Amino acid sequence: MKLSTGTKYNFVLSSVAATVVLSTSLPINTSVNSDILSVRELKKEQLRYGHTGQAVKTLQLKLKNLSMYHSHIDGVYGKKTKEAVQLFQSKTQLATDGITDQKTLTKLAKFDTLHKQKVLSYGSTGEEVVKLQHQLQNLSYYEGHVDGIFGPLTLAAVKTYQQRNKLTIDGIAGRQTLQHLETNKNKVGKTIYIKPAKQTTVNSVDTSLITIAQKYIGSPYVWGGTSPSGFDCSGFLTFVFDQKSIKIPRTVSDIWNFTVDVQNPSIGDIVFFETYKPGPSHAGIYIGNNQFIHTDSSVGVTVSHLSNSYWNSRYLGAKRVVQY
Repeated sequence: MKLSTGTKYNFVLSSVAATVVLSTSLPINTSVNSDILSVRELKKEQLRYGHTGQAVKTLQLKLKNLSMYHSHIDGVYGKKTKEAVQLFQSKTQLATDGITDQKTLTKLAKFDTLHKQKVLSYGSTGEEVVKLQHQLQNLSYYEGHVDGIFGPLTLAAVKTYQQRNKLTIDGIAGRQTLQHLETNKNKVGKTIYIKPAKQTTVNSVDTSLITIAQKYIGSPYVWGGTSPSGFDCSGFLTFVFDQKSIKIPRTVSDIWNFTVDVQNPSIGDIVFFETYKPGPSHAGIYIGNNQFIHTDSSVGVTVSHLSNSYWNSRYLGAKRVVQY
């Protein structure tokens, strides 16, 4: 149902936070308070695709703070906002319908509270994450790149640290965990890193993913495209994985940071290339026999060989989508 002009919908998510009145009748204001969303009550009304206004803009700010929304803060609940909501829902074990209802807003409030308290959790980015990774690396818990992105490897390292040191095992670097790390910062190499098998040993995506991908061979290339009427390279990946209810980020660089390194690609892994700019800028899905399926800017969705001189010279490596 579209929110009618002049009707106010107030959302209250937490009694701890200051109340922010979100009204769809207000004009978009670039100085809107980006503090935690608070909701008094959501009954039948929900934020969903097609809605506009201040409430949507504040929602976009929350999702952007969580590195899940990567577009303009424009107050328009469009495709990218819906995809960001679905990504958040998938990360928090909610129904991925892209509708911002009471359950979604309540979960968002909890994540927002963590953000305000400078707690680091899955999806966090920045210098504080770099520091956390260095600390875990010095203690031989973290073996990944120090990239400032709280991804699967950082999550596994935090959980292992918490387990070995009899802390609450939640994968969140909160006050207790961060203080404990601080007291151990000079004990370089004293703790042995043990990989938790269930979290770091991940089977490749089943071959039905490849069957899905191959259905779209010949679909045209469209910049920004995410549907069979036209794909760009990352749009094709997100579409195919979504058919298996697997949510991955929208851009190649974010997919690179979201996935875990593998020495040799298996069917269903993602292969990355450096093409028009430094770093990962193109990707496809490995289908076996040294081949991968991807969206080529010239011919659309197609199958190419890793041994091809163009792709071989630009190959960066293979990575795997980890699900928790």
